[in-house]
Amino acid sequence: MKRLAVPTLLAVALAACGGREPAAQDAPPRPTPEAITKITENGPVKATVKVWPPTPSLGDPLHLELTIESAPGVTVAAPFEDEGLGRFHAIGWSHDTSRRDDGGAIEVQRYSLEAPGSGKHRIPPFRLLVTDGRPRTGSASTAPVSELLTDEIPLTVAPVDPARAGEALAPARGALPLRIGGWPRWLIAVAIALGLAILAGTALVIRALRRRAVVRARVSAYQLAVRRLTALERAGAPEADELDRWFVELSAIVRKYLEDRYHVRAPELTTEEFLQVARRAAGLSAEHRELLSAFLERCDRVKFAGYRPDSTESLATLKAARAFIEDTRAQEVAA
Repeated sequence: MKRLAVPTLLAVALAACGGREPAAQDAPPRPTPEAITKITENGPVKATVKVWPPTPSLGDPLHLELTIESAPGVTVAAPFEDEGLGRFHAIGWSHDTSRRDDGGAIEVQRYSLEAPGSGKHRIPPFRLLVTDGRPRTGSASTAPVSELLTDEIPLTVAPVDPARAGEALAPARGALPLRIGGWPRWLIAVAIALGLAILAGTALVIRALRRRAVVRARVSAYQLAVRRLTALERAGAPEADELDRWFVELSAIVRKYLEDRYHVRAPELTTEEFLQVARRAAGLSAEHRELLSAFLERCDRVKFAGYRPDSTESLATLKAARAFIEDTRAQEVAA
């Protein structure tokens, strides 16, 4: 279950008890002719940033417009409401998208900003990620991705003019709601209890799913090993020139089974290293480790010592491998 489940449930509960969403803000206005303008182009993308008024005072409305024009087949990942604004705070935001006659896109984002204080400030560069999906020649199979940074915009915010101290204040926004101090404690307690119950249930479900995954992995490891052993057995005992390959395959089947069944990393280890790791594997008994050691040593004699067993001994080694796998499987089922 996603983490958003509890906040969403709480929001539904609050809405049912009379809560309401905040009212939508008015869209920021269009730029004025004296707006500070910075244009950045990079191949098929053109970004224009406009800020106005150019000499604001603290408390004055401050606006920014980011216009992104891209060629057909090119997509641009643009910043959102509160990204790339430095110390400025977005108090209003709007977004518009349109198409040019040639199929290119025009994306316009407008911000209403609040300065943190008077003095010298800057609006940092906006970072745009450009994905060029236009048809191209060559062997490249993925669309190239590049980065476009707009120019930084320095801005000086003047302090409040003392002459405006006598101006009338804005009218009151209306009466305060009757309910002050947040939601009732019983509602908060219910929401918390509900959230804890959901978390506990989620933990139980995750634990059960993990157990099932472990069981499926073990069963799959057993089935794969038995299938490969059966195929090797049906092919018959190896000829003299096939002994090395045959015993390498037989050893690999057992190693792969142990890797999947007991999570023992096997392919890159020597026999001695592998046996050391296997001794620490949970669920592998001392008897099983002795059988495994004898089996791998028999395979190594063929692979590295030049030993040439006859067909009867080769098939007996295969039966020993099958007995080892079946025995570990039988003990798992019994447990």
